[in-house]
Amino acid sequence: MNIKYFIADPAGNITALVTDLCNENIKTVAQKIMARNKNVEQVGAVEFSGDGIKLRMSGDEFCGNATMSAAALYCLLTKKHGKVSVDVLVFGTQEPVNVSVDIKDGYYDCECLLQKPKEISDIEFTAVHKNYRFPLVSFEGISHIIADESLSEQAAQSVIKDIAKSLSVKALGIMIFNKEKSYMRPLVYVPAADTLFFENSCASGSCAVAAVYAGKKRITISQPGGDISAQYSDKITLSGKIKLSNCCSEEI
Repeated sequence: MNIKYFIADPAGNITALVTDLCNENIKTVAQKIMARNKNVEQVGAVEFSGDGIKLRMSGDEFCGNATMSAAALYCLLTKKHGKVSVDVLVFGTQEPVNVSVDIKDGYYDCECLLQKPKEISDIEFTAVHKNYRFPLVSFEGISHIIADESLSEQAAQSVIKDIAKSLSVKALGIMIFNKEKSYMRPLVYVPAADTLFFENSCASGSCAVAAVYAGKKRITISQPGGDISAQYSDKITLSGKIKLSNCCSEEI
C-alpha cells in the first residue's frame, strides 16, 4: 500500500500527517511510519472536505500541535495565502477547533481556541519511593499532570503508564515545569498507540500549565524544541509556528 504523508514541525514536536488513508488503518500505518522516521513523535490521518478538516490521531488522543499542523497543511494543499481561518474536527471531540493561520515565508503562524479543561484537580502518587501531589488538568482527549523538578525524568517514566491506566485516559502527559524559568520538559504516553516520548514540545501541556499558573495572562513556555504561548480565559488561546516538509510517498 502506497501512503502519502507530510512531516510537520510544530516547535520540534515532529508530526506525520497522512493524507490518503482510511482511519481504520491509521494505527498500523503509524507504527510503520515511526519505525522508518525516528524523529516522528506522533502520526495522524487528515481528511479535507467541504465542511472542514478532520483529524484522527493514531491513539485517538487530542493533540494541539497536530491540530494546528492539520490547518497549516490544508492551507498548503489548497494554496491559500495571507490569513486564513479553518475548523479542525478532531476524532473523539465534540466541537471543532477554529485555527487562524497567518501564512508567512517558510512557516505557518497558527493560533487556535480550545475548550477549557473538563476538570482541574489534584493527583497523588508514589514514584521511586517518594510521594507526590500535583495538579491534574483533564481535557477532552488528553490529561496532564503539572509536576515540578522535584519529580525526576526517571521517576516520571516509571509511573506514567500505571497512572494512565488508573485514570482510563486516551493520553497522559507529565509536564515537568520550572516556573521561574518558564521551561517545560513534556513526557507524553498514548496507550492505544503504545508510544511514550519526552517530546520536544507539547501544545495541550502548555495549555494545562497556563490553566494552573498563568491566571488570565498570556504565558510563553520554552521547551526543548521551541516556544509555545497560551492564554487561559473563557477559552484557551494557543499559539505556535508550524513548518511543513514536502510530500513523502512510501510503500507501507
